[in-house]
Amino acid sequence: MSLQKTILVAFTLLINAVLAGTQPTSDRIADALQKSSDFVPVSTPLIQRGSYLLSYDGKTRNAQWVYERLTADSLDGIVDRSSFDFIEDPLVFAQHRATKDDFKGSGFDRGHLCPAADAKVSPDAMKETFYLSNISPQKPHLNRKHWLKLEKHARDLTKVYEVVEVVSGPLYLPEQDKDGRRYVRYQVIGQNDVAVPTHFFKVILCRKAEIDKVEAFILPKEKLGQNASLEDFMVPLEKIERAAGIVFGHN
Repeated sequence: MSLQKTILVAFTLLINAVLAGTQPTSDRIADALQKSSDFVPVSTPLIQRGSYLLSYDGKTRNAQWVYERLTADSLDGIVDRSSFDFIEDPLVFAQHRATKDDFKGSGFDRGHLCPAADAKVSPDAMKETFYLSNISPQKPHLNRKHWLKLEKHARDLTKVYEVVEVVSGPLYLPEQDKDGRRYVRYQVIGQNDVAVPTHFFKVILCRKAEIDKVEAFILPKEKLGQNASLEDFMVPLEKIERAAGIVFGHN
C-alpha cells in the first residue's frame, strides 16, 4: 500500500472518531497504520511472562524496564538457579538480541533485572529470568553487592506488605565533560554492541490495605563506597521518570 493511502487510513480513523464524539487513542491509530502497510516500523516488543512484564529496547540490547509483582506466596519456592543457563530470547528480533558471547571477556557480570531469586516458585519461572532480554551488563561489585542488597530489600518488604510491585531498568545519564558540555556516553560490548548502562534504577511500590509507600533508587555502575547504604541512593520518583522516559501511576 502506498504511503499516501496509509496516511489516509489514519486520517480517516481520526475524522470518524471526531464525528462520533470519541477520542481516538494512539494505539488504535498505530494499529490501523500497521494493518494497512507492512512497511510501517514495528516497535521493539513488550514481553509478558509468568514472573514479569518486560519492555525491550532493540537499540541498546537491554530492557527498558522490567515489572514484577511480589507477594509472600510468589516468593515461596525451592527451585535452584544452578541448573539454569543464560539463553537468547526468542521473542526478541534476531537482529536486536544480545548473546552469551557478547559478555565473554568483557569484565561485566550478566546482571538480572528480574532476579532469579524472585522466581523460585517453579522451574519455568526461573528459566524465564535467564533470557538475555532480562539481563544487563553490570560491574561485578554492583551486581554482587549493592544491587543484590536492593533485590533482597524488595523481597523483605513482602513480610510487611501484602503486595510489592517492582520496576527495574537501566539508565544512560549525561556527564559533564572537560569542555563544560554534558554528554551521554556509554560503553558497548560484544559483536552485537550491547550497551553498558551508566546507572540502574529500581522503583518499589508497597501496598497494604489503604497504605501505599514508594521507594525509588538510582545506583551508578561505578564502584560504590564500601560503607554506602541503600538510603544513600534513594531519589525522588520524578527523577527516574525524567531519566527513563516513563511515568508511574499516571492515567
